[in-house]
Amino acid sequence: MDEDCDNVLEVTYRDFDQTHPDMERANPGDVVRHNLVKLELGPDKKPVFASSVGCPRVEARPSQPGECDNWTVTEPVIESQASFDQWYRTVAGVNLQLEKTLELSATAAGDYVFDSTSFFPLGPSEGFGIAPTPDHHLMQNFLFTTEIHVRFTYVSGQVFTFRGDDDLWIFVNRKLAMDLGSMHAAEEGTIDFDAQASELGILAGQSYDMDIFHAERHTLESNFRFETNISCFEPVVIK
Repeated sequence: MDEDCDNVLEVTYRDFDQTHPDMERANPGDVVRHNLVKLELGPDKKPVFASSVGCPRVEARPSQPGECDNWTVTEPVIESQASFDQWYRTVAGVNLQLEKTLELSATAAGDYVFDSTSFFPLGPSEGFGIAPTPDHHLMQNFLFTTEIHVRFTYVSGQVFTFRGDDDLWIFVNRKLAMDLGSMHAAEEGTIDFDAQASELGILAGQSYDMDIFHAERHTLESNFRFETNISCFEPVVIK
């Protein structure tokens, strides 16, 4: 990272237990689904619910938000707008908010990476702790959401790749740049800022907000990896 930048990102986690209708659903998910959220952030910089069902992404263009494949899914993966609105808002009696950090590591190639195949940022005694869920043999604190807000300067050639489970949405300049919605095994997507510049409304040399929203909703595994050649992230405070 540049001297004026920090490789430690500020993160808000919200812990849930299995009583929440979107956590430990009987349907553990299937494929990446698009269009569960709208293509633009809400006025409070939170994702806006669009559908309980969504649609399968186009596998040939996995990083293109909004596109649907030519087959349908019918099983809901989100209970309702009301339940989704609790994911990234602190609600008494529903979730518990914890503030932590996430540190990026520099690679020999000059990229910055965070990589975990056992992503449990909340300790066994934090939040709701290890609840008696259907699969708790790992003795880890599942069922949480992740929220990160940063600002970066767009330079031609930048990319941002994420691989993980479950839901992951990244907004750039308030527009959806990566859509890996629903419960699924570890899946990957890449933001190619040059290729998506028109859709995102961004110009090289200008600074933009990046808003990252993730959810770990099922006790099976927890993967979280991103890699980028963006050399400077600045924290953004959401009031």
